[in-house]
Amino acid sequence: MFIKRLAFVLLIVAVLSSLVGTAVAQAEPQQFVVVYVEFKPANARAGGDVLQQLDALAEDSAGVIRFDVLQQIDRPNFFALFEVWSNAQTFEDFQNSSETQAILTQLTPLLEAPLDQRPGNLLTGTVNPRSRHAQARQIFVITHVDVDPQFVPQAQPLLNTFVADSLNDPGVQTFALLSQTPTLNHFQLVETFANLKAFEDHLSAQHTVDLRTNIDPLLGAPYDERLYQFVNP
Repeated sequence: MFIKRLAFVLLIVAVLSSLVGTAVAQAEPQQFVVVYVEFKPANARAGGDVLQQLDALAEDSAGVIRFDVLQQIDRPNFFALFEVWSNAQTFEDFQNSSETQAILTQLTPLLEAPLDQRPGNLLTGTVNPRSRHAQARQIFVITHVDVDPQFVPQAQPLLNTFVADSLNDPGVQTFALLSQTPTLNHFQLVETFANLKAFEDHLSAQHTVDLRTNIDPLLGAPYDERLYQFVNP
């Protein structure tokens, strides 16, 4: 009888341990990353080709959820990467792999400035799966919002409300607020619109005007909004 009871207790402990492990794994946050890439103007096409190699490698890597190569519309030698990984470890493993390092070595002589990598976490909003069919028309917007550290408690509710309101704008397909690690007074707004008109209509919406008016005195640097298009392989 004692042995049966002991076996039952051990079974319960094993089940509870498994559930706890699962809960911990589920609680682990996804790793978001925005990387700004500036090539020498003459190297824009070659640099874009190397970034597509990095994209192909990432898409075959464990833990990748999304990896977008973006080209700035008004400055074609400026690119950005938008990455979502299952957790910080899978991103670190990808970064440290010999294959990734080899591609990054190819990038170095093409750059006019070092890669500006900004890891962060999702604070609010929605990042929807991308649609390759619609990417040719979509506008991808990344906005760096640098808030004076003393004003973060006032600024973050404004940004949260702005995201919630903007998700209801026509043509919005992704609208999310990211924190930057470890610089928690730096935020990234990540937005995808169906087309340029949808973006322009969003700019004219009252909640956009209100956000820009109310957050301006809280900023530590200019509101840095950049428009991109997807680079398709």
